Amino acid sequence: MNKTIPYDISAEFLLNQFYPDWMDEWTVDCAGTFYRNYSPDLLAVDEETRTVRLARDSFLRLLPEGMIAKDNALRGENFKEKHERLLKRKEILRELFKPIDTLAFRFRLHAENQARQLSREGLTFLLRHYFSYDLDKESDPYIQKIAPLLPFVSHLRANYAFLRDLLAQLFGHEVEMRRGKYHWEEGSAYAMPAVGYFLLIPDLTAEDYAESRKAIEPLERFIREWFIPFDTYCVIRPKWHGKPSTLGEALTLDYDTELTPQNDSSTPE
Repeated sequence: MNKTIPYDISAEFLLNQFYPDWMDEWTVDCAGTFYRNYSPDLLAVDEETRTVRLARDSFLRLLPEGMIAKDNALRGENFKEKHERLLKRKEILRELFKPIDTLAFRFRLHAENQARQLSREGLTFLLRHYFSYDLDKESDPYIQKIAPLLPFVSHLRANYAFLRDLLAQLFGHEVEMRRGKYHWEEGSAYAMPAVGYFLLIPDLTAEDYAESRKAIEPLERFIREWFIPFDTYCVIRPKWHGKPSTLGEALTLDYDTELTPQNDSSTPE
């Protein structure tokens, strides 16, 4: 999809997404498909009058051209007056066909809404029977947003860059990804692959850090289960991000910060 102008997003989809309770209240003004060459489907929305302007042809387009104007209608003298009368006649016909355009558009709005509901129900059925996951019982808002990706998990598992971008979109913060090895006290001989995602949150306080950890934990478990290989260690943590620390000011430490004593020999002269 073009990221600048969403050409291929239908007006029905957008209106059902942002105004789901107004399906039977919209009035349509069809500007013509000429605008569709360089504009999105939905040209304008007037919330007060419940009017939408579309880059589509009206049913008026189906009429033979001779019913609107004859081939030689603008020939001869008084061109300006003839042109104005022609435009006025066309506008009257547009108003005449507007109820038909509106009824047809409302019908498509309901059809789009039904298709979305069927798609949702189909997705829920698919996840329940093929992944043993019940989307209807999920309460975590972050998991609800990424659970529809489960049918594609065979392609997305171990796609660490994709997960970084996904987390950035979910939380609205820059995400730092680190890859390396993780090992226990036994030593590096028993190390396993590891990946860490750190949400760079400006001016993170100790209270905010604890709340963020609690909010992230269900999503972290879900991502570990479905998107991370079983032999890879994964963590998702909030991280303080802002101006460099200054001596004497309070500092929120990361979850894995280690404090080691320094002797005099290590102090620079």
